[in-house]
Amino acid sequence: MILRPALRAFLPGLLVTAALVSTASADPAPVVKGEVYRGSPEAKSASALATTQAERPARVIRLAEPAAREFEPLVKPGLAPKARDIGFGRRLADQALEGESTTFDFHATGEAHVAKLRIVSPGAAALRVSLKVGASRAPVTMLVTGSGDESRVLGPVGLAGPLGANPEYWTPVTVGESQVIEIVSAPGTEPPVITVEQVSHLVAGPQDRFAKTVSDIGRSGSCNIDMACVANPSTALQQAASGVVQMLFTKRTGSSTLCTGTLLNDTDTGSQIPYLYSANHCFEADSAPYNTPAQMQQVANTLNTYYFFDAVACRSTQVPSYVQRFGGATWLYSNLSQDVLFLRLNEAPPAGAFLTGWNANPMDAGNAVTVLHHPQGDLKKFSAGTYSANETLQAPLNASTGFQRVTYSQGTTEGGSSGGGVLTFDGSQYLLRGGLWGGGASCSAPGEPDFYSRFDIAYATIKSWLQPSTGPSFNVTDMWWYPSENGWGLNLTHHASGQVFGVWYTYNAPNRPYWVILSGGQWVNGNVFTGKLYTVSGPHFAQPTFDTTKVITREVGVMTLTFSGDGNNASFTWSIDGVTGVKLINRQPF
Repeated sequence: MILRPALRAFLPGLLVTAALVSTASADPAPVVKGEVYRGSPEAKSASALATTQAERPARVIRLAEPAAREFEPLVKPGLAPKARDIGFGRRLADQALEGESTTFDFHATGEAHVAKLRIVSPGAAALRVSLKVGASRAPVTMLVTGSGDESRVLGPVGLAGPLGANPEYWTPVTVGESQVIEIVSAPGTEPPVITVEQVSHLVAGPQDRFAKTVSDIGRSGSCNIDMACVANPSTALQQAASGVVQMLFTKRTGSSTLCTGTLLNDTDTGSQIPYLYSANHCFEADSAPYNTPAQMQQVANTLNTYYFFDAVACRSTQVPSYVQRFGGATWLYSNLSQDVLFLRLNEAPPAGAFLTGWNANPMDAGNAVTVLHHPQGDLKKFSAGTYSANETLQAPLNASTGFQRVTYSQGTTEGGSSGGGVLTFDGSQYLLRGGLWGGGASCSAPGEPDFYSRFDIAYATIKSWLQPSTGPSFNVTDMWWYPSENGWGLNLTHHASGQVFGVWYTYNAPNRPYWVILSGGQWVNGNVFTGKLYTVSGPHFAQPTFDTTKVITREVGVMTLTFSGDGNNASFTWSIDGVTGVKLINRQPF
């Protein structure tokens, strides 16, 4: 093995072996073009909280000033992965100075019950709060706003509800040292018990382009190139930039981190599922024991994505009109040794976002590459360089297939760039070939290499989502149940087109009937079907005239069904209003 001397100081313990020869398969792998996200109508965001301060004052919970030691985890000199930590956790049990109770107090306001808290962590540039939400007959509605801009209200968001409690829900990121959380329960329903567990104190936020306030963490280096500084950018490059998002997520400790992700297209022309490709180390534990799939999903639940976080003009420091989504994601796949992370966003991207195309073939030495990313969480940057070879790294990044070695001729990458896609141009579009792990490149070391995951290797696993199947050889139409849990079940209808319609009849937390509809999904492969879940309410059936204007359809989550090889048994995972679960089912005999 060869230890690169130039990397020794910046990447302690990183070992790089001799270059691997790229081995193309006999038959070329798929190459898929990208497309502009058509989108679907989004529910309008609230323009204000449901109650004013005069109508329902927010009870204040104030934390102590952060001690110097709390900032120490944010400074990690010499780490090779280019994720950027920007927040630390603060548990209210240890830090609260004002406000003895951490439980939301609901008060009758008209027909509903309203609770409102203002959580203050002095000096925070931005904030998010961890809530423990009990079960209720119907989901409660949450709105949040931050002291940095109280005209910007995020929500409404449905929390917990009929299918059980949510032990950990992280509120959307808001600007400023305090966050107001307002929760409204539906008329005629008893509100759940909701408590505040901890906060993530962010030292940076979108209002200052995620510029850090810790002296050891600065803005992106001067050699970075704003997308707006690229002379005469092609339509293809502009579209590729619209497929790159800033990722902000929070782990159980309350630490918050920035990475970069790329939206991906699939081969199904009838659907536009927002898949996201990034780096495993973004969500992963720093050392063994590494995260289980359930723990990766916990991090995915917290994901906020920032679209169009681009400079409004070359070298402008003005904050752009970005779009923030905070619905989290569904974890689909990750690989520790290959540093691959693959997600499905739970919330639709905004109009104008781009689902990037991809090339599942190995790159050729000398390929020109482009990287679009958010170094230090800053506005989107452009880098260009050359791919030379595949090289293996030290465990746990010891995939025998190696990582793609890239050196830059323009720009560089930094912390926050992790997961950023390396792209090649095919004459009409920029196509994804991998995602950034890290390396030694920087403004002060422009000749040092960075290393990227290999999409051509990851494709073998994630193709079941990106190149979905028409369905299994068996038909799943039937009544499905779990014999030891009599009383609930799943009614599936499998159409000749391959589409599956389902009705899940179960019971909510207060032991009342609860019906959920599965509609408009797709077969991921010959055994896995996934789709969105909805609830529907409307006027009483015995009314003389059926008023269609009172029919309300609400998207509540997602379900994935995984069938056995013979099609007689299955499991399904579901996520509804932030509550997740797994059930086993089999065909109900008659």
